[in-house]
Amino acid sequence: MTPSSSREAQLEALFEKSPDLIAIHDSDGVIRDVNERMCDELGYTESELIGKRVWELDPTVEPSEAKSFWTDLSTETPRRFEGKLKRKDGSIFPIEIHLIRLDLDGDDRFVAMDRDITDQQEREERLRQQNERLDRFTSVVSHDLRNPLQVAEGRLELLKEDCDSEHIEDIERALNRMDALIEDLLTLAQDGDAAMEREAVELETLVETCWETVVTQNASLKIETDRTVHGDRDQLQQLFENLMRNAVEHGGSDVTITVGDLDYGFYIADDGEGIPEDDMMAIFDAGYSTATDGTGFGLSIVEQIVETHGWEITVKESQAGGPRFEISGVTQ
Repeated sequence: MTPSSSREAQLEALFEKSPDLIAIHDSDGVIRDVNERMCDELGYTESELIGKRVWELDPTVEPSEAKSFWTDLSTETPRRFEGKLKRKDGSIFPIEIHLIRLDLDGDDRFVAMDRDITDQQEREERLRQQNERLDRFTSVVSHDLRNPLQVAEGRLELLKEDCDSEHIEDIERALNRMDALIEDLLTLAQDGDAAMEREAVELETLVETCWETVVTQNASLKIETDRTVHGDRDQLQQLFENLMRNAVEHGGSDVTITVGDLDYGFYIADDGEGIPEDDMMAIFDAGYSTATDGTGFGLSIVEQIVETHGWEITVKESQAGGPRFEISGVTQ
């Protein structure tokens, strides 16, 4: 076998075994050759595809525009663009096309290597929808929550003038905390990790602070960690407060919450009601809640804080039967 014939055999093998859909057509758009992958994906035999025009398979192609494009295309200058392919059964799917013009044994040919991008476009659509939800969430936080808060703050100032109550200080602290949370949420939503100020945070001290802020009714807290982590203190406070509220809301007023260590992180568990298996995949979705008065943002915010830190969060069933949220990949 000569070097030339050996090279041709290698190219033929690559052509036939390529994971991409490959079609070779001439300057009139007539398909001259296809690989096995193209036949399998479209549901045609090789003989059925050879002789078809490009626009019979790609409904986005306009014949006169395509011919003009091919005429102007320089030899051995790859071009990339998107199109669609139509299967024999009529179904259509999106593709990314890599097209190159070659001289194949004296014939002017165009080699199109097509790749199915259905999954990619679905991911992009999910991302677009997530961004839309984030925009709506930001609007709710910025306007719908801030406006009644400003009214409450104004009324509190009037209350201070009318009476001297031991409860005023608690009310003011709660309102200030709400205002700070709104600012943090907006910053987190808009700037992501650019808004972070990492520092050494002692979990025991932070958890105790969060416990004083959250309305815990008759719930109890067990702290079984002395770990110090490197993270944003304000965001971590949001994380623990949201998980504590979630435990009280779903586990009952007398729930016991435990914060403990993992090898490379920490966990927050409770002995309340467990999470149904069907809900495990949805609990971190924005707007998802099983509580009649829940906003559905709490666990979504927790997940976002964890991911912004570069950590991971998973939920399991605790030894007591309630949920156990494990945060791993934590730096100290």
